[in-house]
This record gives sequence, C-alpha cells and structure tokens, in this order.
Amino acid sequence: MRTKHFCHTIKLKLFLLLGFSSFAQEFTVSAKISPIKESGPHVIYVGSQFRTLADENPEIIRILDSKNKEVPYFLEYSPTTVNEQGFRKFPIIAKNSLRGKSSSFTIENTSGGKMQELTLAIANTDAVKTYSISGSNDNKEFFGLVNNQILDGLHNPADTKIYKTLYLPLHNYKYIRIDFDDKKTLPVNLLEAGQLTENITPVAMEQIAPYVKIENMDGGKKTRISVKQEHRILINRMVFDIKAPSFYKRSARILVNREETVKRKKRKNVSVLEEFELDSSTKNAIDFLHFEEQEFVIEIDNQDNPPLDITSVKFYQAPIRIVADLKAGETYTMVTGNEKLGAALYDFINFKDKLPKNLPVATLSDAKAINAEPVEKSPTHNPWIMWVCIAAGAGIVIYFCISMVKDMKDK
Repeated sequence: MRTKHFCHTIKLKLFLLLGFSSFAQEFTVSAKISPIKESGPHVIYVGSQFRTLADENPEIIRILDSKNKEVPYFLEYSPTTVNEQGFRKFPIIAKNSLRGKSSSFTIENTSGGKMQELTLAIANTDAVKTYSISGSNDNKEFFGLVNNQILDGLHNPADTKIYKTLYLPLHNYKYIRIDFDDKKTLPVNLLEAGQLTENITPVAMEQIAPYVKIENMDGGKKTRISVKQEHRILINRMVFDIKAPSFYKRSARILVNREETVKRKKRKNVSVLEEFELDSSTKNAIDFLHFEEQEFVIEIDNQDNPPLDITSVKFYQAPIRIVADLKAGETYTMVTGNEKLGAALYDFINFKDKLPKNLPVATLSDAKAINAEPVEKSPTHNPWIMWVCIAAGAGIVIYFCISMVKDMKDK
C-alpha cells in the first residue's frame, strides 16, 4: 500500500510540474502597466506595438495582478470619426394669434440657401396639432408649401422641450410661416426654429508603418501599391499624399489573396475588400475602414491619364481603450496570445454607464514576447536541468510501479 501511495504521489507531482510549465507557455505577449497611484477605474490605451505582437486579437487580452489573478475589465473600440450634432437657429421675426382659432410664426431663413427641412423646438405638451406651412421672399405674399399636416408626439420625458423636424418641398424662400390650428387645443409654445447641423471630425489615430512599394503597370494604365506587414494589423484609415497632376479622379480598390478549396484542390483567388475614389478636390483620407491583413494591394485605375505622382501612403489605426478597476500600489501585467481563451466576460461591463467620463490613464510599457524575455540562468531555471528532473521522476515512477507489480505477483 505504501508503494502504491508513493507511486500516485510521484505521478501527481509530475502532472503538476508539466501542467504549470504548459500554463506558463499559454500567453505569448506581456506588457507592464504603469504604477497605480489611486484606486479606482483606469483607462489603458492599447497601441499597435502590443496589438501587432498579439496578432490583432484584443478580445483574448487578460490583466493579471501580482498574484496572477485576473482583473475584470471591459474593452472599447474607438470610433474612426466623431459626429457632433448642433442646432443653427433661425430668428422668429413674428408671432400672431387669433384666440381659439389659430396661431402663426414667421421664421427668417438665414442660411442663404435651399431648404428641405425645418426643425422646431417646442415646449412639452400632450396636444396634437394640425399645421400648414407657406413661404415668401418679401414677407408679404406667401405661397403654399405644406397643407393640413399632423404634428404629434410633443412630449419629451427627459427634457422640458422636444425637437421636431418638419419635411418640406425643396425651396429657397427667405421667409417661412407656420400656421397652427387652435380650434380644438390651446396654442403650442414654439421656443426655437432652425436646422440640425452635423460635423464629422476624424479622431486621433496611431500611425503604423508597413512596407510599401509603388509601381505602375500595363504601360501606366494601372498603379499597384503593395503593402506588407510582419503581422496582421488592423487598419482604419489611409491617407494618400499626391503631388501631381493638379486635377484627377481615379477609381481604386483594396485587393487580397484568398485561398479556397474547389473539388479538394486549393487555389488562390483575388478578392476586393474595399472600393474608393481618389479625387483632387478632397484630402484623400479614406476613413471607415476596418480590415486586418498581413499583405494586400491597392490598385488604382489610371485609364488613359498619366499615373498619379504619389509621394506617400500613410496608414492609421484607431486606439483601443481598456477600462479596468485597479488598486493603488498593486502591480499589473497585460498579457495575451492564448488562442484557447475566448472573449473576457466580466460583471464590470454592466457598470460602464455609471463611470465618470474623465478617468485617470494608466500606460503600457513596450510589449515583449514572453518566450523572448531574458531568464536568469540559475539551477532551477535552466531548461535542460528541468528536463533531467522530469526524466528522473519518470524513472522513479516506472521503478516503483514495476516494484509494486512484482510485490503483487509474490503475494
């Protein structure tokens, strides 16, 4: 019985030793997080250097504390552009009311251009109104635009007013008059009138620098830009710096090689990822991209025009934000590379909307491949000694197992 127990003990120790060695190899990339001075949620921006080594799979990232315990976090992909919506007011130059019959508002179109929409800010009411709209260039003679339309849903539970957009036939009248029917309901309180505006602003991105080769093909009828990278890298924006000619408008596309199996035979096929235009009247910044490739080609159609004189093509990547609840004085490491892990699922994401907008930022050190990190050559860390110990342990297990079998036969 003692022999059997000892045999099991040795096997268990060997299993744990091999298991720990295997776990240590699960993650392939690591980076230290800067010291935390104050406990609480922090933002960590994960740049292209870490993501390149991680082969662009941010969902398998883990944050470990000094005891190798996972720290809950949630991941946010930054948008490539920010849409800022505003409201351009038009002056309300006249208000008229016939008690119990109608009320009218005259608005001056100060945009100086054509209009197809008019947005009204109305104080909350549960009334349903019938309205008509007319237009004028001299504020004297008005012509019909919209007749007997219904305006409802004038209650905003989150504010004391509500914005309603009215759609009109395309026009360029300088003055617009809205007439409300007040026979069945009290007048509405029109606070403002104008147009909604939208400003699309590109966000700050990190530039990446793959190998780029530009060459003209087919006698200059096509320009081929070959792009190669050491790893797959996510690309969100391309910017072309074109020196000449002064006027151009060219069709372009992003091509990749795909391998497919047809009748048990593998063959390569060229696929189109994106199509876009290069135009001398624009900045030639191609946004709204989201693709990961190690190699791809940009092909430009020149037709009978001279090839574009392309000074450079720059590539950018939108940052990734990780928000984690970190403790002051604790040391943290960000690791990745274990493809066996799925996306991290923590309760912390349920509190995303309750966190302050301006969180402190923790930074990452340069990422390193775990296998490439220098290891102190002590007797307990040399790989050949470890394997000698494992072999010796295996020999002991075999010896005692054989001994146990002999003992059983003798009995």
